[in-house]
Amino acid sequence: MLHAQDCVEAPPPVHVLSLEEALNVAERPATRLCVLCCAAQELKPMLRGFDHIGAKLNLHPFE
Repeated sequence: MLHAQDCVEAPPPVHVLSLEEALNVAERPATRLCVLCCAAQELKPMLRGFDHIGAKLNLHPFE
């Protein structure tokens, strides 16, 4: 489960990821994004924003 840094549901110790690291983790099929904090709201639009690149390369990361 991927949480925002200040999420009360995040188990300690909190390891802070860079944006690039968070996006890399978020795109893994087994990763879930917390909907209680802003993790899902912040990362999903950025992940979806790259769908057009995958389509051009004939990749389908969200299937």
